[in-house]
Parts: sequence; C-alpha cells; structure tokens
Amino acid sequence: MGAVGLKSSRWTPERLRQFKGFENFSDDEAERAIDTIERLARILLSIHMKNYQENGKFENSSKLREGSKENQEW
Repeated sequence: MGAVGLKSSRWTPERLRQFKGFENFSDDEAERAIDTIERLARILLSIHMKNYQENGKFENSSKLREGSKENQEW
C-alpha cells in the first residue's frame, strides 16, 4: 500500500539495523519488528483515512497529541 506516486518496498533486516536500537537484531527479530511496524503503519493510515472521509481533511499533529476527551478518560 504505497502512497500515490511513491514506490514502496518492504524493508530488509539490513535496512532496519541501520537505525539506533535495531543494530543487533537477528534476522528473525528484524523480520518480526518489520511486520509490527507495517501493521502499525496500516492502523495509523486507516485512522487518518477514516478521519479524512468523515471531515474532508486530516487532523494536524497538535490536535492528535491533545486527543479527544473520550480518549483522555481511559
């Protein structure tokens, strides 16, 4: 699921190891981390797309950090 006009490819363990905190991951650990990151990205994209469909715009980051009153109660 790439952005319009952007080429998307799955990260490799070698690429993940370039980032601080992932340097010593085994191939198996890196693959699991990549899977988790991809799932999180899909969840976040889904939330943004739902918001866009309902409101015709994306929320800016300061509004997302504040959260809604419903989210603050739990």
